[in-house]
Formats: sequence, C-alpha cells, structure tokens
Amino acid sequence: MNAAAMLGRLKFDPLGAIRRGGERFRNLHAVKRWRYREREPRKPLPLPLLAAFGGLAVALAGVGGWLMMKGEETVQARDAGLPQVTVAVKGAAPPQPAKPPAPTQAAAPTPPPPPTPVAPAPQEAFVTLTPAPAAGLVEETKTGPLPRVAEDGRRPWQVYARPFPATDKRPRIAIVVSDMGLSGVTTGAALQKLPVGVTLAFLPYAERLDSWVEQARTKGHEVMLSVPMEPLGFPRDDPGPNALLTTLPSDRNVERLHWSMSKVMGYTGITTTTGSKFVGNADALKPVMDDLKARGLLFLDPRLTPKSQGAAAAEKAGVPRASADRVIDRDLARNAIDDQLRELETVAKQQGSAVGIGFPYPSTVERLSIWATGLQDRGIVLAPLSALITQTKGPNG
Repeated sequence: MNAAAMLGRLKFDPLGAIRRGGERFRNLHAVKRWRYREREPRKPLPLPLLAAFGGLAVALAGVGGWLMMKGEETVQARDAGLPQVTVAVKGAAPPQPAKPPAPTQAAAPTPPPPPTPVAPAPQEAFVTLTPAPAAGLVEETKTGPLPRVAEDGRRPWQVYARPFPATDKRPRIAIVVSDMGLSGVTTGAALQKLPVGVTLAFLPYAERLDSWVEQARTKGHEVMLSVPMEPLGFPRDDPGPNALLTTLPSDRNVERLHWSMSKVMGYTGITTTTGSKFVGNADALKPVMDDLKARGLLFLDPRLTPKSQGAAAAEKAGVPRASADRVIDRDLARNAIDDQLRELETVAKQQGSAVGIGFPYPSTVERLSIWATGLQDRGIVLAPLSALITQTKGPNG
C-alpha cells in the first residue's frame, strides 16, 4: 500500500476537536470568565502536497538505513578502485623500534678547554701616539708654528713616530699612502679601512687638514707631509700651491717649504709625489735638506725618477731618510697591486726591510687591507716608516 493510500484512510478533524473542547470548557464552572472565540476554519493542505512530503520522508529514511548497513563496504570498494603507486626510497631503512636506554650510567662529557687567546699582530696592536704639538717642539714664526729640535735634543720625527719594538727582528715593510686629504670621501674610507701600521702622508693644502691628521694619529697612524714640488711636466702639470721649483732661489723655496710645514703639527717628516724634476736637482734640494736637518725631520725619497738625488742629498745633510722600493699602484688592477706587494715581500726578505708608496685609491686600500691580514703568517711585519730609517750625522754632526 502506498503512502497516499495510507494517508487517505486517516480521518483527522482538527476543527471538530477544537469545537468539542470549547464546549467542554463552557460547561465547567471553574472557568466562568473564559470566552471561547471560535476560530475561522483553516483549509486543509492539498492532498498532492501531503503525498509529496510523505514520499520524501520515506526516501530519506530508506537512504539512512541503507548507509548504516552498506556504507563501510561502499567506501572500501571506492578505495580499491583508485590507482595506487608505491615508490621505493633508495637507501631508506625500515624504522627500527626504539631501544630502551642501557642501565649503566655514561660518564659525564669532559668540557672543552678554553680557547687560547690570540695576541693581535704588532702592526694592529693599539698604541697611543704622543699628542701634537708636543712641548718644546714648536717654533713660532711669521709663517706660523714650525717644528723644531727641543732644547733637550728631542726630535719631532722620533717624538711623533708610531712606537715599534726594536726587538722585532722580522723583515719589515713600510707602506706610505700619500696625497691624503685631497678628497674627503677617499680619505675617510682610507682611515676606516687601512691597517693602522700604514703611514699616511697628507697634502698641506687639503681642507680640514687638522681634523684629518688628528683622526689619523688618534687611530695610531704615523703621519707625514706630502710637499708639492716641481714635476717634469711643469707648468702643464700643476703640483699645487706654493710648490718648490728649480727656478726659484733657495730662500724662496725654504719659505714655501715653511708654508707647508706650518699647516699642521704632529708629522715625522716630508715626501713628495709630484717632484720628479725637483728631486733630480741636487742644488735645489740642498737648502731643503739643511732645513729638515735643523728641524729634526726625516725625508722619504719616492724615487719618482731614476735620476733622483733625494736620498743622496739627505745622506749628505745628515737627514734621517728612507727610499721607496716600489710604487704599488701605478697599475690600478687588483692583480697588479698584489704583484707589487709580493715583490715588496721578496725585497724585505732579502734586505731586511722594504718601502712601498701608493695612493688612497679604493683598489689600493682594498688590496692593502687584505694583504696585511696574512703578513704575520708569512713571517713579515708591517712597520711605520720611522722604524726603517737610516741615519747619518752629516757634515755638521
């Protein structure tokens, strides 16, 4: 029998039940005030709609029962129909069950020994330079303050030098980076990155010269002056203001030398990177060397020309001196700078010392910084220029 037939047999009269209930309530004395308001009769639902609702309820009940009895078998059948691939992992071992810890107690691990402190390389050790100007080493002149030999015999090149242990017998290399102060950017980068054992030569006409020299000496750099002198290409090549010229009388060149010397205090001596013509003239050099001797300063001959008379003139005057063995950055290629530095090492091992001169180019600063880190392992020490000075008394003692 279908659901429609079953519903047809059911005789349900809701309105009649309500009317009968109302009549009973009116007959009760306990609810005298109750008024029954007869409601308007509602139309019964259409028979087709009732049949549809009944069919839906039966269908839902059938599906629920079927899932309860057959759902698990259906899922298994679905999984069996899906394709499956098993991939073998090379070298993988099947997991092993964890073993319980051994009953015996393991010995406590021995703590590692504390690391051995590594002493800094001598060229990188922090040192304090004598503040400048030092008492007794300054002469006040119409040009300005100039260095002088103190009454007790102290000389500026020794007082302002970077200390270096005389007991260090390793081959020594001095690097002088010249023409510092011309560019604030390159000077600042050089001060930040160069090893403190590098000697720095500043141009006397550089801006902020006092500040640059103070910063350099505070970090521990030995300082020199790079004095402008006449080049072979003069006047096409301009060496800078107040340059020493072979065409000027000696007193005028000494005045110009004093102009450069008066710009700052705390330097050990002078050199030049422009005077390829001036350093080849012994007569022009003589009054300059005499003044350096009287003021207790040293001289670095840059050997700008094979005909340089700088070292010979300094020796004759009794000026503390050194000569450059290599210009390390004539070629700015990194491998070319590295080659010059290796040649300096060879010279230092053969002679006991060597001097290189260069400029604060970024590539030069970079290669020097890298090169200096391995010197100690190669048995060589980076020394200030004052530690490589040769001295003679000269004709005047």
